[in-house]
Amino acid sequence: MNTYSPGVLELAKQIGLEPEHVAEGLRLACRSFNHIHATTSMTVEQFRRVFTHNRHSIAIVANIAMRRAGRRDDALLLMDIYKASVGIAPHLPPIHTGTGTLPEHHDHPYVQDAVRILTAAGLPPIWTDGIHELRPGFQVLPDDTGELPGFVFIAPDPGAKGRTGFAGGDLGYLAVMRWAGWGVITERLPGGLYAACHPDHQGNPFPAVPTS
Repeated sequence: MNTYSPGVLELAKQIGLEPEHVAEGLRLACRSFNHIHATTSMTVEQFRRVFTHNRHSIAIVANIAMRRAGRRDDALLLMDIYKASVGIAPHLPPIHTGTGTLPEHHDHPYVQDAVRILTAAGLPPIWTDGIHELRPGFQVLPDDTGELPGFVFIAPDPGAKGRTGFAGGDLGYLAVMRWAGWGVITERLPGGLYAACHPDHQGNPFPAVPTS
């Protein structure tokens, strides 16, 4: 019977895979990283520290695991979300006013971050002029009360329940934001909203991948 480390189990839970796929992804990633290590001047301990606590390395493990599970589209999606969350996407188009949020919330930095991440996940944003809904989609709202600093609230798009895959269904919104490093509240709030907390206002929830 296979026993998996807490890091493998946590990553498997986050991306919705069986632990065996994550463990295989970890083994393949370590094999590649060990080859890189052999050609660098880093010590083993320095290399291990960088690998196990580096979000990019974890994203690579998750990508490989998804591919091993036969879910190529979701593997690409994980990398797109990761790149959008850390601002390294090759092209980050500007978010136009009224896309993904009301015009009056357009300049809120955490709202912009959330809209960019959710859009990178392929989720459709609302288009609105503030009065009329020009195209249906998800909507991100900031915390106007000041009681929940760092939080945004997400209303899923009307077609969410019909989608499958990593970002599919209403819960796909939580999966995407959690993978992007945000904290989430798993219970829906009044009005059917989900709540997510920016990483700057919490400890880093991105799991550390173990070395064994």
